[in-house]
Amino acid sequence: MTKTKTPAVQPTPSFWLPFAAIGVVGGLLGASITYLALRQSLQQASTAVSPAIVPVGPTRHLPSPELTAGQNPAEAARTLGNFYYDQQNWPDAIKQYRSAILLGLDDANIRTDLGNAYRFTGRADDALAEYRHAQTQDPTHEFSLFNQGGLYLEDLKQPEKAVEIWNQYLVRFPTGRNADAARQLIIQARSGAAGPPPPAAATAGSSSATEDLILKQIKSRQDK
Repeated sequence: MTKTKTPAVQPTPSFWLPFAAIGVVGGLLGASITYLALRQSLQQASTAVSPAIVPVGPTRHLPSPELTAGQNPAEAARTLGNFYYDQQNWPDAIKQYRSAILLGLDDANIRTDLGNAYRFTGRADDALAEYRHAQTQDPTHEFSLFNQGGLYLEDLKQPEKAVEIWNQYLVRFPTGRNADAARQLIIQARSGAAGPPPPAAATAGSSSATEDLILKQIKSRQDK
């Protein structure tokens, strides 16, 4: 008797595999979307909590066009020089003052301001030259003489010369705006002591008594 051979049953793909694959893909896609959403939220939260980093240093303001409207080039340069000078932006003040002088606008005030700007940038010899030039232009200009004393004392390290200058100042301007300061600075220069700033110097943040007095001159001009 011949046996009937039963054919082997071929395995068939599982009915659930396509659905499982779709589930895996969907899960991955959902996780990606969730991550992106969470990352954006975390970044926004971090920005809200952490303040922006502000560069340290003096604030630099730009002049408005109206500041020099209607002025000729020399007047405009001087106006811009005063603008930067009052901000204690010494390099730009020097640039503008020199431009005004080259354009023909030259007097003891601009020379003294230029000298002060030179001093604050460490150019003592240039500052002294400007103070002296201002005195030749106007011997009655008290600040260009007084400021020489501070330059000799603190920058050029010549206290005897500083005393000589301040004595000249007191002879020529006995009731000058810095007369009391000059008397006290003479005592300090002769004793070799730095001492506290003179009563006339009330501006904070500068490195010396005579620099305080220069900055006080700036403040006085701003208040006018």
